[in-house]
Formats: sequence, structure tokens, C-alpha cells
Amino acid sequence: MDAMIISRATAAKAPAPANRANPGDPLEPDSPTDDVVITSSRALCRLALVAAETGARFQREAETHDPMTWLLAPRRLFGGSTAFEACLQREHFMRALLLHGLSLGLDADPDEIDTLLDDSKEDRVAGRPDRSTATSRAVARLRLYSASVRCSSSGSMLQAFHASVAASADDFRVRLQEKFGPAAAERAEIYAGFDSAAPLVLALVPAPVAKVLRKVERECATPKHAAFAVTIEHRLEA
Repeated sequence: MDAMIISRATAAKAPAPANRANPGDPLEPDSPTDDVVITSSRALCRLALVAAETGARFQREAETHDPMTWLLAPRRLFGGSTAFEACLQREHFMRALLLHGLSLGLDADPDEIDTLLDDSKEDRVAGRPDRSTATSRAVARLRLYSASVRCSSSGSMLQAFHASVAASADDFRVRLQEKFGPAAAERAEIYAGFDSAAPLVLALVPAPVAKVLRKVERECATPKHAAFAVTIEHRLEA
């Protein structure tokens, strides 16, 4: 049984409908006005697995968003429903697993997710390598790197900050060499991620840019961020 059925006992005066997006404090005792949900053990297992995957991903990625808040908020991915309601159904359950498995942000267009699911199904039927697995491995390698650059030569001084999404620290260092030259890249302080407390970051990076960088750091495995890069530099000429 994929469907969720809501049943409410009749009374002389029917209670006001409960807000299913906010089912109530689970620490409190049950109330006569609580929604009664009739479903299957398989559907409950789907919801439990999505909850576990959500918590595990947020912990893994140091996500500041609360897992329960994600589960109880309406999502485009589920046609405006919450994961709490929608993931009892297999269709939405599969969407949620792919969203978290590929770290595709906190919400997504359901058609795009379904396309990835369809590609995976076709590959399995045809005996080809699973492209969704290959995609997962490819995007999992992408992460945000950042660097503080200080360099003085020939009467000039450079102070710069650069951040971009790359597959490895070596690839990121090559970008620094191309942008600032080998000498500056050799002296650069490179970070995996974005260190908002680094002295040069505090001096050069405005708060709105720092906010964007933190967002990209959380979502860097999303394909739309693959080409992300930002450079801020100050040069002083003697």
C-alpha cells in the first residue's frame, strides 16, 4: 500500500484539521485531534530510511540545516508536499534517496531527478554500467577549494583570495599557477573548503560573497557549481 490514508474519528463537533506539515511535538502525549495515518510497514520503512539518509548526509557535509526541518518543509521535489508525507510513496522515496545520495542541494526539480532515475533503470535493463552511479562518483570528487595568496616582487605586492570547485587539490593548484604565476601559487595557503576565519579572507572577502561561498561549499557536488570560481585581488605598485 503506497497511499497514505488519513482517518479521523467523528464527533458531535469535529475538531479543527491538524497541520500535517507540523504533526506536533513527538515528545508530547498523543491527542484526540492528531491525524491517524493508515499505511504499510514497507511505507514506514521508506520514511525511516529517508530520515536516516538525511541525517547522515547533513552530518557528513557539516550541513547547518536541521534534518527534521528538511523533512517537514514543503519541497518542489515532492510536488509541494513534505518528505514526511510524500516519502511513504515509492516514487518520492526514490527521489529523496537520489537527492541525498548525489548531494543535489536541499530541493530539486522532480523531472530532473526522474530523468536520472530513468537513465539508471535503462542502464540496468540493458546490462550497461549504471550511469547514475558513475555520475555519483564523478560529482563526489568535486569540492570547493580556496586559497590565500601573498606575493611581493619587482616593486609590487599582491594580496589575493581565490576559490573554485575542483576535482582535487592538485587541479586547484594548477589553476592558481595559471592565474597568479608559479611563485605566488607555491606560497599560497590552500584550504579544502572555505575558511571564513583566515586573516586574508577577513580582509578581502565581503560578507555577501562569504555567504555564497558557504552555500557552494555545501552544494559543490551539484553539477551547476562545477564551473564556480571567484577571485578577489589587491595589487600595490611601488
